[in-house]
Amino acid sequence: MGFEARKAGLILVDTMLPKMTIPYSRFLPLSFCISALLAGCAPTRQLAVNYPSTDEGDPKAAQATKTRPFQALPNFPSIDGDDYYVKLIAEFAFKGDTALKSGCNSLIASFSKNDLSSALIFNVRNSILKLDTEAVGYSYQSTTGKCNFKFEAKKQNLTPWMRLDSGTETQVDYSLYSSANSDVDVAGLVSKTTAASSLLAFTGVGLGVAVLGQFTGQLLNTSQQTPASQAVTPPANQSAETHSLPAFVSYTDKSGTLKETAFKVNAVTEGGVNPLNEDIKPIGELRVYPEITPSLLLRTKADGLPDARDVSWMEISQSPMKSATGDIKLQQVIEQSKHPEKPNLQPNWNDYEDVQVNCRKIKVVMKDLGFNKFDRNAYIYYFLLNSADWKNYNIPAQKAQAESVNTKTLQNYRRNNFGACLISDDIAAMKAMGLPVNTESDWAQMGDSSQKKEQFFMPLKSIERQLLTVLKNTNQAKMESQIYPLLTTAGKGDGTVLLQNHLGDFGLEKLLQQPAAPAAPTSEPTQNPEAATNAVTIAPSAPLPPPIPGEGIIITAHQLVQVFLGLAFNEFSCARIIPEQMGKPTANAGILLFTTQAGGPRAKGGAMEFEFSGGKINRIAFQSPSYRDFEQDTIDHPEMGGCRIDAELLTKVR
Repeated sequence: MGFEARKAGLILVDTMLPKMTIPYSRFLPLSFCISALLAGCAPTRQLAVNYPSTDEGDPKAAQATKTRPFQALPNFPSIDGDDYYVKLIAEFAFKGDTALKSGCNSLIASFSKNDLSSALIFNVRNSILKLDTEAVGYSYQSTTGKCNFKFEAKKQNLTPWMRLDSGTETQVDYSLYSSANSDVDVAGLVSKTTAASSLLAFTGVGLGVAVLGQFTGQLLNTSQQTPASQAVTPPANQSAETHSLPAFVSYTDKSGTLKETAFKVNAVTEGGVNPLNEDIKPIGELRVYPEITPSLLLRTKADGLPDARDVSWMEISQSPMKSATGDIKLQQVIEQSKHPEKPNLQPNWNDYEDVQVNCRKIKVVMKDLGFNKFDRNAYIYYFLLNSADWKNYNIPAQKAQAESVNTKTLQNYRRNNFGACLISDDIAAMKAMGLPVNTESDWAQMGDSSQKKEQFFMPLKSIERQLLTVLKNTNQAKMESQIYPLLTTAGKGDGTVLLQNHLGDFGLEKLLQQPAAPAAPTSEPTQNPEAATNAVTIAPSAPLPPPIPGEGIIITAHQLVQVFLGLAFNEFSCARIIPEQMGKPTANAGILLFTTQAGGPRAKGGAMEFEFSGGKINRIAFQSPSYRDFEQDTIDHPEMGGCRIDAELLTKVR
């Protein structure tokens, strides 16, 4: 080196040659040497970038590339491209005690004249998302003056969040630019690239979500986009080299792989890499790595699945989305979409078809906007939660059982399953996120349970129908013919029943008493006409009927009809199993409530309990509604076994 050059502290490396000469050493195989002056009076230094090899047979490739696996989410048998989002990040980490990290005093006191600059620029393309943008990996600029240089390398997103199936189509190239000529505007090239990469600012919930194809322009100011081909065209007097990165994500049904690539950046002495020269210092490492997440709208549980519980329709609709022009709510993103299937987010919630049609539109638009199945279905779930049909379709099995919802009602609930919008995979995604939805297996279990319960109540319902037919009749002869085959006792056979009274003294014994036969006239003549008259008209007084014992008495069908007619019934409830027998394998006793007409022997009414076996009634008891805690059970469970007793009727019989 000449005295003048040493005095100036500058040795220029000719980077304007048609083909760049790169020194090579088997000890330090640097793939590319960027002319970047880092020292003055001390030996001149350059930035050397060891870019990664894509040759799998190259032993150095393993040092520059790291892989980490990812698996299918819990409860899902395989990886689906709709399960995850993926994005690519570039991050520079400084290594060692370098001039760039601690200052330049340890190397030189000043720089000499001339400018020197270099940059590594990524070009990112995804044809599915119509993504074509650039980002600066690092940039270096030095100018004349004392210790006057600038090195910039920041952590940044090379892509927005993309659904996994779209992300695998992303291609990344990187270009190395350098210049030792102050007339070459590498800084301007970096500036243009930075402006172009600002399009990646479109994010979802502060994290990012890709917007597909033609709909991107609705949310971003496309006039600000700088095409990559225009931004990265190097001047004729500038050195450049371009390579491609390997695919950063891949997956099969059973497993997936995320691939990280590292660029090692070193400061070396002027003249290239010299294995005998110990003055080689690492500057740092530029890492390019992917990240994945299953949701952008929801928090994630410890097992990796999104958690959609404890969220409201308002909250998820107001999820903030960041765009190049400012924040925008998720609801606005959907409403302002020019998609041909743009939904109405406020349909007629009482119109099943209207809700179902707009559910389908939301699903299509959100998928085209780049949301995965978890975020789509969380949004759809809370949208549908405004519909009574959706709530009925997802009725909890415990509620259906506790309220004894009959099979026909359950079938109606199941019929409105929003099948034109949702498939089994959508329901499975909702359930995996902790949302209370019914799958086909849930419905099958509820159907089986309902059928078993109907079989449990079937004998009661059969007796109830026959008994109410008799009670609502007013023709004594017909009533007797209808009730006779329905009665039997072990002691006296068909047409008889054990009658009990737990209702108090309301004249039941008198209702059972047969009318007295008139007395026969005397045949002997009498001389007292008045006595004769009395003999014909005065009948012996009937004895008082004995009270019905606690265990009851056996009566005939004819006597039972007398009681029914004498009570002057007005209204009847349906019949329910007595509370003690609920939950048992079989039941053989039911209760119904009745009211009476004004002026009847029993004011207001009461409850009638009947015990049955073999399709026939063996025992009938009149009692208070509170007997057996029936009244409270009715209040707690207004509907049971398809029988609903309203509080209004309870009030009447109290």
